Amino acid sequence: MSATDVLKNVAGHAQRSSNGVMQISESVFRKNFNKSSFIFEHNLSDRPAFSTERLENLLELTIPHPELLYWDAGEKRIDQRWNEKPGRDFSAQEAFRRIRENGAWIILFGASRDPEIAELLDATMEQVRELSGYDLFKDLKTRDAYIFITAPHRVTTYHIDFQCGFLLQLRGAKELHVFDQTDRENLPEVELEKFWTKDTNAAIYKPQFENRAKVVQLIPGIGAHIPVNAPHWLKNGDDISVSLSLNFQFKNSVLANIYRTNYYLRKMGLQPTPPGVSAFRDGLKGHGMNIPVEAAKMLKKLKGKKAESRI
Repeated sequence: MSATDVLKNVAGHAQRSSNGVMQISESVFRKNFNKSSFIFEHNLSDRPAFSTERLENLLELTIPHPELLYWDAGEKRIDQRWNEKPGRDFSAQEAFRRIRENGAWIILFGASRDPEIAELLDATMEQVRELSGYDLFKDLKTRDAYIFITAPHRVTTYHIDFQCGFLLQLRGAKELHVFDQTDRENLPEVELEKFWTKDTNAAIYKPQFENRAKVVQLIPGIGAHIPVNAPHWLKNGDDISVSLSLNFQFKNSVLANIYRTNYYLRKMGLQPTPPGVSAFRDGLKGHGMNIPVEAAKMLKKLKGKKAESRI
């Protein structure tokens, strides 16, 4: 989808809500929130918080907190794994100052350390709560703001996230490829089980399904919603890109426990029932199990039954 098409698409939504960071139809939001990716307009591109000077200052404030900073440099493939990451034989400051030439990718986690960005995060979360039509905050575990600073043509590899996110393009342009998180050919249960249990790099890119992706050209003033576990990858345009991710994580204890239980059951040679098929089994796995101890107890109780029985 071209940038012109993006703007036409967003402008075509009737009765857009303009009270807040995002401009989007309430009906479109409620229909698709955390179910399907959608695009929207936003008003953050010209905010002083995202000037080069302010971003460099935020980088300096973040450097003493290595858990809130990631960077590397060099080419990346769509299907590249975390253990194949490019090198970084220079400082984060050097990566920032020479990003046009060095192919770097910088993530500032916890960008809400900047008071203005913290206010924007709060305002956006309040708008999301209003648009969703229910008390979203009671279901949240965390909420945060990340800034991505990306070199021209740099690829962000295929992956899935724990968070529910809104990716807002501030400077430059990038192409987002986002897939349906319910497509079990592209994202099998075994990958989800592994992701929720032990490996955040569990989702595997399958080029044969690339034609199933929604492809959106993100330009300043345009954002995209990315539901929990929706696979996606990105490719930056011809210039330096700055993007803001306003995201939150649901408490997720039930869903996480179901996937973790299924992971251990599958390791034991059984064929676990996916979430959503049986409310009774989901209840046992999601609320009544201390993983993996209870999964082992369940296996013991089932001893003597055929391994192909569905749990």
